[in-house]
Amino acid sequence: MSKMKRVLCLVLVVFIMGMSFSSCAGQWAAFNKSTNFIANIGGKYIGGVVFWIIGAVVAPIALTLDVFIFNVIEFWTGNNLIAGSFEQVDEHGNSIAAVINDDGTLSLTVTEITGETTEYLLEREGNDFSMFDAEGELLSSYTAASEDLVN
Repeated sequence: MSKMKRVLCLVLVVFIMGMSFSSCAGQWAAFNKSTNFIANIGGKYIGGVVFWIIGAVVAPIALTLDVFIFNVIEFWTGNNLIAGSFEQVDEHGNSIAAVINDDGTLSLTVTEITGETTEYLLEREGNDFSMFDAEGELLSSYTAASEDLVN
């Protein structure tokens, strides 16, 4: 067997193992974001045409990236690079995880080293920012000056 065939076999084995260890539990963020973006170009009818023309190329590429890279990384690290999720652990073992929801809100989960978790929801409407607890009770609100907002 030539050296090139051995390298290709090794790469194939690594990809297959990566897929088998990642399961289907990923968010499929690259695929979902690409298809949503393409479908929303120019309204219902134009978006449909664009989806069939461009989506035929972009969607399979995004799906392949999800299968081989993003969902595998998400499985092993708990973070999806595309989905807009984030997790950080401090030197004491406390962690905070943030996820950008489809409606534009931000869900925060704070986990202390003791295992106690607290959930928060952050919302933005224009210049108004609000923070809610898990029961939906308003904890804090802030109105920013327009010049302070980047976007």
